[in-house]
Amino acid sequence: MESILGLFLSIVYIVIIIAISTRLTHLPFEFSRTFTHILVVNWWFIASFMIKDYWLAISAPIFFIIFNTLNVIYNWIPSINTKRRDSNKGPVYYSIAVFLLTAATFHTPSFHIVGGIGLLVMAYGDGFAALIGQKYGTHAYTIFKGHKTLEGSLTMLVVSMIVITTYQYIQLGQTNFIQVFMLSIVATLVEAISPHGIDNLFIPILVSLLYFIMIL
Repeated sequence: MESILGLFLSIVYIVIIIAISTRLTHLPFEFSRTFTHILVVNWWFIASFMIKDYWLAISAPIFFIIFNTLNVIYNWIPSINTKRRDSNKGPVYYSIAVFLLTAATFHTPSFHIVGGIGLLVMAYGDGFAALIGQKYGTHAYTIFKGHKTLEGSLTMLVVSMIVITTYQYIQLGQTNFIQVFMLSIVATLVEAISPHGIDNLFIPILVSLLYFIMIL
């Protein structure tokens, strides 16, 4: 029963965030998109604490893979897409990353931190990097068709360090600063070279994989 309630609450939470984003039309477009990008990931906390059934846990991301794919095609909710048609797969990659890391780590509660670190870094780090880069980025660079700014990349690094430090402390009661630094550097580099929203897939998977290797 707790797992069913957790699934229900997690879906309601995501729907509320998306609904709020559709009301932010008076704000710059990048803000409404990033608002969803950052806050949707908090689904992970609800799922980690309440959803004990493995199959229920992976059902939510499966649903949102389908939903986001249809949204790319039909543009039902423009606030979670990008203005560029070729970049609109970002939310789909986001959902795929959530599914893969949920499937890989929810079979064992002690592994939740592995998936959580990658997803939180992707959502908060990449989200704030996009906001700061769009508004304050003046030093642009391009690697592999990924158009970024130094200001955005620095934001990615700093926010990633804050997120990993905080999440490790919450989950473990301590923080390994060597891991924090290495994971943040990797996340920043991956974000820097990833074009067209695919960083939503590469950042969480590579960060989580590296963290898993570190704790073996």
